[in-house]
Amino acid sequence: MTNRRLTNGINTSDRSEFYIPVALNQLNTDQLFTATYRVYRTDNAKAASAADVHFKTISPDLTSGCTGPAPNGARACVISAIGIGGGTAVYTGSDDGLVYFSPNAMTSDNPTWIRLNQSNGVNDKNTLPRRPVASIAVDRSNYRVAYLAYNGYNAATSHQPGHVFKTTDAGSTWTDVSGNLPDNPVNSLTIDPSYPNTLYAATDVGPFVTYNGGATWSALGTGFPIVAVDQIDMDTYHRVLAAGTHGRGAWSLNDASPAAPALVISKVDAGVPVGPGSNLDYAITVRNIGNAGATGVTITDPVPANTSFVSAGESGVNNDGTVRWSGLSIASGGSATVHLRVRIDPDLKNKFSTIVDDSFGATSAEGPSATGSPTVTPIAPPFALSLAPASQTDGAHVGQSVTDLVTITNLGFKTDTYTMSAAGGTFPVSFLDSTCKTAITTTPAVPAGASTSVCVKVDVPATATDSATSTATITATSTGSPKVSASGTDKTIAVAVDTLVVDDDAFADTAAHSIDVNSFYTAALTAKGKQFQLWDLAADKNLPLNYMKAFKHIVWFTGNSFPAPIGLYETKLKAYLDGGGHLFLSGQDLLDGAAGTSAFVHDYLHVTWDGTEAQNDKPTNAVHEVAGSLTAGVGAVPLNPALLGNTFMDQITPNGTAQTIFTDDASKPDALSFSGTYKVVFLAFPMEEYGTADQRADLIGRVFTFFLS
Repeated sequence: MTNRRLTNGINTSDRSEFYIPVALNQLNTDQLFTATYRVYRTDNAKAASAADVHFKTISPDLTSGCTGPAPNGARACVISAIGIGGGTAVYTGSDDGLVYFSPNAMTSDNPTWIRLNQSNGVNDKNTLPRRPVASIAVDRSNYRVAYLAYNGYNAATSHQPGHVFKTTDAGSTWTDVSGNLPDNPVNSLTIDPSYPNTLYAATDVGPFVTYNGGATWSALGTGFPIVAVDQIDMDTYHRVLAAGTHGRGAWSLNDASPAAPALVISKVDAGVPVGPGSNLDYAITVRNIGNAGATGVTITDPVPANTSFVSAGESGVNNDGTVRWSGLSIASGGSATVHLRVRIDPDLKNKFSTIVDDSFGATSAEGPSATGSPTVTPIAPPFALSLAPASQTDGAHVGQSVTDLVTITNLGFKTDTYTMSAAGGTFPVSFLDSTCKTAITTTPAVPAGASTSVCVKVDVPATATDSATSTATITATSTGSPKVSASGTDKTIAVAVDTLVVDDDAFADTAAHSIDVNSFYTAALTAKGKQFQLWDLAADKNLPLNYMKAFKHIVWFTGNSFPAPIGLYETKLKAYLDGGGHLFLSGQDLLDGAAGTSAFVHDYLHVTWDGTEAQNDKPTNAVHEVAGSLTAGVGAVPLNPALLGNTFMDQITPNGTAQTIFTDDASKPDALSFSGTYKVVFLAFPMEEYGTADQRADLIGRVFTFFLS
């Protein structure tokens, strides 16, 4: 297995902890949080390729903002802990002692953040120590229950001592539950989901446990050395605790207590816009993450205010406004889901902007229970919509047309249709249905929460000059309320040349390695009289497929970009080549590790690569011609590794009918050509390091002769 960095969307220049905090949403394992001085979230953590995982910034600076040592004497003003549990909320803590809470950081791209520990005076319940926050443990069902662990010593904040604090109201008030814990840093906390008053703490003098909510603590187990414990966690399915120490290895402890279930309850609405008179559908799920089955499970849910009961699935019964599901059994590792439908009051007043479903929970005959987090459903307007993407760019050869889809989503709670229009731009625009076959001016009816696609067709005039652009504003207007609309822009590029140059050299592992080598390629093309357009991926990573298909040839270079510089574009490159395109690709470290094992590399570049270091990073002083190939007669051409500052050339194994066109000093292939329904020339070394300007121009000429043969 090859590890790949997940850094897309993260500003790696942010000030941050040496080991940045990372938190996985246990109820949605596609969602991963990390933080520097601000919080980042990805919603596709399990994407097939690391290159496809993208983080977005979802917070401002959640520290006091210093760029040096923190005001409280801590290392820096950086986020040091993230806490997530049930519901949609997220907590953060920083080295400079600030604690923030967001009720919607799991669901919103622009969530609300609330500072929790602003003091109103000594001994105020809002007061927390201004020491480094080391860990945040949040109840897996109810985000209002959370614990904070603090580093440092009480003497540093004598006006507010303590190492572990608890809230049951999402941070409005805090209680010091340090009890008799020694005055030492607490580095990690874990809540026992079977026993809510049991909490495990990793301290600088070993692990501790409380069985009574922090009133008293005791050393956990026997035989553990007096050593700093950096992290403690529990495998709930086997009731095994694991502790990682600073210098004394990892330790485990089997819980000898009787097997017990552990219930986690969650609730979601159907995700459909609702308003007065709408039905609102909920699904409540109870999971058992304990090591014993749960029997006699009862789920209860009060009917939310401003709604009336409609129905309950799975034999649920409404009794005086509380819906109850009884007699359920949930095996260890299993789950049960029940459904509830309510109707929002048709006469709901404008002052109500949400429907809040709270106080739902589950109990079991064995004792363990769970209470859920509030489920907040916004009241939507009757008519609202979005149009996506907000902007897009594409292109077509002069005298031809290009089509792109826009998606219109009904964000109102009433069914609607939408009239399409275009304004601005110099190229003609028309609209077709989602199949891009039938002309339309108005969409079909779109129910609340549903989407429809419209095909935008742009005709590029035969008289358009190369690289001419036309930008039109595409608007969808509600027929239910014509004052409501949504718009996006559609930019079209006219193509009147045969070659596209793709500049992919700006994504090196460090800024110092991001060397611009564009001129080496454009100079060689110009010397051979080849006209071209240039697309710089540093300026716009979204290289449109239709635009690519408007060119017969693509020249693509990656410079020092690493890792997997073409990984994001392999699907588009496949489609381009399947259409008969010609690709010249040059770069180093293109194949490093798993990047070289993709289907595109094997089936389209025609390289067999095993993902090991056997062929990776093989320096060579020169590349050598191969008789009978397009390089016949060039002899040995020296490479200049000083240009990029490293020697990360690769040896390759051509497969199928691909032909070796260069070998390295060890007589191993490091470039190939392939001719079939499409054509490829691949250099596993950077052409910018190849010989002189005249030799680079000669090589480009040979490549294009091969393409046109």
